[in-house]
Amino acid sequence: YKGVVKDDDRASLLAMVTAMDDDAEVVVSSLKKAGMWEDTIFIFFSDNGGPIAGISIGQVNYPLRGGKYSYWEGGIRSASFLHSPLLPDRRINHELFHVTDWLPTLTHIAHCGIEENPGCSGPDLGDIDGVNQWPAMAGLAPSNRTEFLVNIDQIKKNAALRLGRWKLLQGNPGNGAWPMPPRLAEEIELNDVEERDIDDGFDYDELEQMELLEGKVQLYDVEYDPSETQELSKRYPQVVDLLLERLQYHKDRAVQPRNVPTDPASNPNHFGGAWTPWLETC
Repeated sequence: YKGVVKDDDRASLLAMVTAMDDDAEVVVSSLKKAGMWEDTIFIFFSDNGGPIAGISIGQVNYPLRGGKYSYWEGGIRSASFLHSPLLPDRRINHELFHVTDWLPTLTHIAHCGIEENPGCSGPDLGDIDGVNQWPAMAGLAPSNRTEFLVNIDQIKKNAALRLGRWKLLQGNPGNGAWPMPPRLAEEIELNDVEERDIDDGFDYDELEQMELLEGKVQLYDVEYDPSETQELSKRYPQVVDLLLERLQYHKDRAVQPRNVPTDPASNPNHFGGAWTPWLETC
């Protein structure tokens, strides 16, 4: 990509993605040669959005806001695709899906098959957060999910929750910038176009300390406004109350953090630069 993409970080990232695509082709070709492809469900997904602000290596989340390590859509919403000869047709699915849904979905398929089978409920996985989403993925039904907890950080005292179209942020959600693709940034600079305004009621220039955002609540309609430009908590206080109630439900069930101070004896420099167990366990 050198000479094709001006931004060096972006060029390096695209080269790495291309190498990953080549590796995926090797996997698919191997499955086909082994006669296993016709019974395979190939899933490709990301765990989070790309990092921004000083630690980016060319990722682009725009027009979504924020990135990795934040609760903004640029940090938690990711694209994915699923391919299989077992699927009835091609479709784009915008249903609500959480990473915890993969386990019950895939175990259901393994146990019950892909055909609609009301008499088969799949294996009992106990009280887990995930739900079976195969009917939604196959286009047979809406999502089995209307809500998911983004996170609760009991140490930094922040949290986020999605319920239907609404998303609630409590405390400091992390960097909420919109880094643009290099080519778009060049066009804006050349044409003197103003960047988008943030209408969330917070002056981020004055809120450098995390404690200043502690307890602050923000509300966004991420179906209508996935870029999270319009903060709506004052307009819909009843929605805020509902989401706060649901958030408190999850907080009451949360396991207390077990963070411990860093042990200098764990430093990789003591082990030739490698992370390794350092405590006697028996």
